[in-house]
Amino acid sequence: MSKCLVFFVEGDTEVEFYKHIVSNARQFHPEKRFNTNIEYKNVKGIGGFKNIALRKFEKEIKTKYPSACEFTIVLCSDTDVFDFAQKPPIKWREIKEELKKSGAKNIIHIQAKRSIEDWFLYDLEGILGFLRLNKKTKATGKNGYEKLQHLYKQANKVYYKGIKSNGMIAHLNIEKISEAVNDQLTPLYNALGVDKTK
Repeated sequence: MSKCLVFFVEGDTEVEFYKHIVSNARQFHPEKRFNTNIEYKNVKGIGGFKNIALRKFEKEIKTKYPSACEFTIVLCSDTDVFDFAQKPPIKWREIKEELKKSGAKNIIHIQAKRSIEDWFLYDLEGILGFLRLNKKTKATGKNGYEKLQHLYKQANKVYYKGIKSNGMIAHLNIEKISEAVNDQLTPLYNALGVDKTK
């Protein structure tokens, strides 16, 4: 039986980022490759997990792999939406149940503490290099998103959440970031057969 790993992410930035995370993890695999089909699907914002993810899984993924495939779904979201919400906008348990009913064997939920931008900032040096800003430039703002916006503004650019980063992701030290958030990425590494604890 073949294996399929399906990422559902909130935006194009995340698609780029997780491709780099997977590529970086490959070097830690005993065979230096994955015997897994990997798909990345953008659900365009947090609300998309509720309706788009299941539809994409049924219409785009399952039809592409009609023969026996063991599906592991990776839901990648930020936690900041939930930090201030009266009631969380999404019932993850229901989403996971729907996906399982639809044929997913395993479901992994990776939640970037606060936001994916907070993860990027673990490599502030890489961001400053990409934006050609002075190494001493401070990232100010009350969260990762605001800090990135502030840095981009100083470089006369605009940071759009979820939209392709135009090269920033490729500039980041993915190993440095993945080390910093290793605890949050461990379930993904386990699914890929990678042990980064060594």
